[in-house]
Amino acid sequence: MALVSYLSKHTQRRNTEVKKIVFLITLISLLNTGSFAQTASLNIILADILSFSVTQPASLNVNFDTEAKYTNGITALATDHVSVTSSSGFIVKVVAGSVTGSANLAPGTVKITSSIGSTNTGNTSSIIYASEVTLPASGSTPATIITSEKSSWSGTSSTNKFNISYLIGADGAYAGKTTGSNVIPVTYTVIQP
Repeated sequence: MALVSYLSKHTQRRNTEVKKIVFLITLISLLNTGSFAQTASLNIILADILSFSVTQPASLNVNFDTEAKYTNGITALATDHVSVTSSSGFIVKVVAGSVTGSANLAPGTVKITSSIGSTNTGNTSSIIYASEVTLPASGSTPATIITSEKSSWSGTSSTNKFNISYLIGADGAYAGKTTGSNVIPVTYTVIQP
């Protein structure tokens, strides 16, 4: 019985000591619940992106077959003709390629006007459009037809689309020329300033 009494007292003392230790650990844990902060670095590298395309129609066919057309020229509109995707501002330039044909037409007989595309959903702020810019000859300095100080991103779309209107052979420029088929290629380039 004495042994049972001794073990009972010893077990109670041990349980009390264990409870004290658990209480002390809980108390220390509660006292040390201050906030801890660590930092993770996100290394983000931004690179400029720039792409563009000249969409259909790749060729515009115009037929000078009336007095009015020879006198006034022909306006050919290509809707959503030039598309640009750019992470920053951009400039679209244009110059003529090598002219072919029987009439030896001058690139300067073509004037180009740009405007926002019919289905554009890209950013439209800070865009400057050119009106009736004379197409420079091959080897000359390209003419600027679109300038944007901002990215093409609008928040919903990444691409700007532009209509291009060609005024061809106005003011009788083709009157008296040799008849037949002629081609004036138009070469577009886009750069970031």
